[in-house]
Amino acid sequence: MTAAERSAAEMRGLLRFAQGLGLDEATVKEIYEAVGREAAEAGVGDDNRMAEVRKRMLMAARLGYNDEAFLSRL
Repeated sequence: MTAAERSAAEMRGLLRFAQGLGLDEATVKEIYEAVGREAAEAGVGDDNRMAEVRKRMLMAARLGYNDEAFLSRL
């Protein structure tokens, strides 16, 4: 599986998760990309990276935020 295929598969799963949380695709993408950048810099593995994405998605849903100002603080 190429990196692009893996990324697409991860996003599909996250978008299904997001539907139940009431988050839109743009919010999920922003969180996914931010965590990806941070994980790459820190050398974090895939499992921990995806756990962090889901954690931030839950936080965004609980607080009811879907805007960039909020997401930049996650």
